[in-house]
Amino acid sequence: MVWDPEFEVAFHPKTVAIVGVSRRPHFFDFVANLQTAGFCGRIYPINPRAVGEEYRGLKFYPDLVSVPEPIDLVIISTPRETVPAVLEDCIAANAKNIHIFAAGFREVGDARGIELEDKVVEIANRGGLRILGPNCMGLHVPASRITTWDELDPESGSVAFVSQSGGHAGQVVREGGRFGIHFSKVISFGNAAVLDSTDFLEYLATDQETKLICMYIEGVKDGSRFTRLVKEINRGKPVIIWKGGLTESGSRAVASHTGSLGGEREVWNAFYKQTGAVSVGSMEELLDVTMAFLYLRTPASCRAALIGAGGGNSVAGADICARSGLYLPTLTEVTLKELGSFIPPEGTMIKNPLDIGVVFIDINMLLRSLDPIAADPLIDSIIFALPLRMLPRSITDSWADDARLGRMGVVWKELRRGVFDNLVKFDRENVYRKPIVIVLQQSAGGFSSEFQEQVQQEFLEAGIPVYLSLKRASRAMAKLIQYHEFRREAQ
Repeated sequence: MVWDPEFEVAFHPKTVAIVGVSRRPHFFDFVANLQTAGFCGRIYPINPRAVGEEYRGLKFYPDLVSVPEPIDLVIISTPRETVPAVLEDCIAANAKNIHIFAAGFREVGDARGIELEDKVVEIANRGGLRILGPNCMGLHVPASRITTWDELDPESGSVAFVSQSGGHAGQVVREGGRFGIHFSKVISFGNAAVLDSTDFLEYLATDQETKLICMYIEGVKDGSRFTRLVKEINRGKPVIIWKGGLTESGSRAVASHTGSLGGEREVWNAFYKQTGAVSVGSMEELLDVTMAFLYLRTPASCRAALIGAGGGNSVAGADICARSGLYLPTLTEVTLKELGSFIPPEGTMIKNPLDIGVVFIDINMLLRSLDPIAADPLIDSIIFALPLRMLPRSITDSWADDARLGRMGVVWKELRRGVFDNLVKFDRENVYRKPIVIVLQQSAGGFSSEFQEQVQQEFLEAGIPVYLSLKRASRAMAKLIQYHEFRREAQ
């Protein structure tokens, strides 16, 4: 269907009716989740067997027609056999924005499931219903305080995530904050019997709250429309797509998950080449790349400098960057001479990658090394592999302190003073505007994952993306650069 702007009210509803609310708490308790999220509108639980009773302070209603005001969004959480009758009730109540949480339709593959989904489509067409699903988790909109999950990041952001998988949508909701990602809208659309990914693309193209669109899709009904929309939108808003089911095994799984046809890898490779959409292959990569788009000043090219420690690590790092699409050029003679004037030759390798672990012992030397590297005309970005195990002695001594109370706070205070504040200052003030990316080396012996996450969050709040491996950092950087190269060439 062509996008119907009347569905907009579903993202900012004042009234929500939930059909199929149990008297007892359910695994997916839509009423509790909306209340916990702080939804300020009215919630109407529907259960004809519980009339006269209350749930979580709310009066039960027998059907949608009995609700005393117009309903902006209906959530259907009933067995599949009852869904057609509930949709007829939606028509009678003039409630046309509907989320079918119920499963057991085309994705099951049985004749009855297919018949019921066909019936859903017939009723929707006849009654002008705008249906999300079936077999989906629905909407998560922080600004409106609506969610189907029991967690809600209250901070609204500029990223939209459109997902055919409810599980992936939920994971994005739970993990996005760790990557500094906050959402305008998360849309789980399941089987897409009526509203499809293309419909949400059409809506998000003009949504003022959304600046970046991420997608997980398993199948597309109208390939030509989808391609046209992505190509148009991608010129102004980046579109990052994780396509599920590109392998033979994955394609079979897709058919049993949402009843979609996965599509051939060659077709999708041609799609990415034609549209310039950013291709990712996992949840981890989707979050990594989105973080780069949000926080990294776009490098002018794929030429980067890698500052690390340890000859073997440097060689491996060069290979990792090259496989991701980054190029580590030889530094100019001017840069090499400047670095050699204050970095001792013992145990170092002043090339690119730069094996200059000694600078991590002397903060002043560390900061002094950044300026000539940023000034080098052959370098457009800096990857700074921060080995926590090589931090100045005052920091590691603090970490070794047996006094558990506040020891992480002491370590972080030293780290901020010695490294963090100066790296942030350099990133903000270097006149060359060369972006910097931080990689926290996994060989950070003695430091907990909680401490590494704290370091990551502090850098993100300062506007510097942080990755927990060089592979993840270089891969995300390359995707960002390739996107902007496509846009420049397409102009």
